[in-house]
Amino acid sequence: MKLLKICIFLFSFCFLFSLVGCGEKELPSAKIVRDDARTGGSLSFVYDERDRIVYIGGKDEYIQFSAADDILGLSEGNRVGLKVFTPDESLDVSYAKLEMNGVNYNANEFMEYENGNIQRFFVIKPLFSNEVKENSFKITWEEGSKEQEYKIIVKNGTKFLEK
Repeated sequence: MKLLKICIFLFSFCFLFSLVGCGEKELPSAKIVRDDARTGGSLSFVYDERDRIVYIGGKDEYIQFSAADDILGLSEGNRVGLKVFTPDESLDVSYAKLEMNGVNYNANEFMEYENGNIQRFFVIKPLFSNEVKENSFKITWEEGSKEQEYKIIVKNGTKFLEK
């Protein structure tokens, strides 16, 4: 009888765990727009929030060449600037983590700050070329939330201005 009670308890626990999950909460997608400086130039921009994919450019559009920015640690090349906003204003983003191009960043390395206060967005400026027309980044907004992956795709027909 005792063994039966233990089995019922374990079954109930496993069932409840499968319903609740491992404690990671699913957040809505981030809001993504072009950066304020329009890095890369005037390009068509479509963001599919459901699939978390940004489409840039199009037939006979050009991605401008950007000079190196030593302050931000950015090399020269064809960059497109994006401004990424948190999916929820109530998130504690002080422990946010970003992974891009195999490099991991903590919140204090990529989230924007104003007057010492953390803001609800960050800016990325990935490099693109004829050989690299897709980029992605992964973000965990706060402790206990699921990691989200976003893709940035340069559409066919987009051209790249040279230095």
